[in-house]
Amino acid sequence: MASDRVALDTGALMLHFTDDKQIRETMSKIESGALESHTCEPNIAELYYKTCETLGSDVAEIRSATIRESNIEVHLIEEMLTERAGPLKCKYRGKISLSDAYILATSIEYKCRLITTDPRLKELNLVRTSLLSVP
Repeated sequence: MASDRVALDTGALMLHFTDDKQIRETMSKIESGALESHTCEPNIAELYYKTCETLGSDVAEIRSATIRESNIEVHLIEEMLTERAGPLKCKYRGKISLSDAYILATSIEYKCRLITTDPRLKELNLVRTSLLSVP
């Protein structure tokens, strides 16, 4: 079993699809099964709409399916995560999106290091965080 766990937010997933060098090694470890990884449905929805806006629905569907078929565990919106995400969104309203609250909840629940492109999530200092830059 992997000794480290990561949670991937939408920005990290977007970088993966551009084969960005910042995320390449992590994704290789995930694909080989050497690294346990998590994301959640709100991030898949965000990945879809952001991809669809620029590249169209066909590419968005392929990318969503690629994540679902990968070694990344995609968590449903369920009571356990909602009970963590709701209070986070309330406490940090105006600073984080609902998708952010859910990926933070996922990171907390599954004791993951969060990989994100959002400096606000790192600044909250709620979980171990690796901040990637947006090219």
